[in-house]
Amino acid sequence: MTYEELIHDTEYKELASLSHNEIKNFIVNEITENQQWARAANLYQLTGILAFMLGTFKAFMPYFVHRQAFGLLWLLAGIVFTFTILIVFHELIHALAYWAMGARHLFFGCQPKKFMFYVQADKAVVGYRQFKIIALAPTVLISFLSLLGMIIFYHQPAFYFFISIFGLHSLFAAGDFGLLCFFQNRPELEIVTFDVKEEGKTYFYGKEKRKNIAV
Repeated sequence: MTYEELIHDTEYKELASLSHNEIKNFIVNEITENQQWARAANLYQLTGILAFMLGTFKAFMPYFVHRQAFGLLWLLAGIVFTFTILIVFHELIHALAYWAMGARHLFFGCQPKKFMFYVQADKAVVGYRQFKIIALAPTVLISFLSLLGMIIFYHQPAFYFFISIFGLHSLFAAGDFGLLCFFQNRPELEIVTFDVKEEGKTYFYGKEKRKNIAV
């Protein structure tokens, strides 16, 4: 469905529209009312935090015992990488997922004071199934690559680089999971979403799902 088809489809009604300044409160409300995606987000974050704490403890041990700081230096490098280059990588994965879904007018934005970074796919209409891929792609890919790095470099200082990425990246995913909660919190509706760049807004439209009637 195109943007033009959607706005002229009388079955679809606007459910919500929000600017990027409103996203954080919007996400908190949706996560609070949700069980499944919210639980997945909490589990992912808990796993990440525990992994980072374990990695930090493990990195400090050689320093305390032998005054070897290689592990700590790699851990610090992972932290710096996560809060700089990985942010760009995370948003690029979102953009590639949008591109794979057919979106072509992609724009990047940020609000550094709120530590918010995002991709806008101008007037590209996507449904729940497509949005799941777009939202989860960075989490799945970055988790896989960081876990792979942890396995490959388990007995080497570079292990701490990858465990810090795995752990801290879990804090980035709350927004993606929160937007998925919006769809899941309204199972009776067929929901689509799109961005309008010139307005700086994200819209959600929905219509009642058709019930299959047995003949």
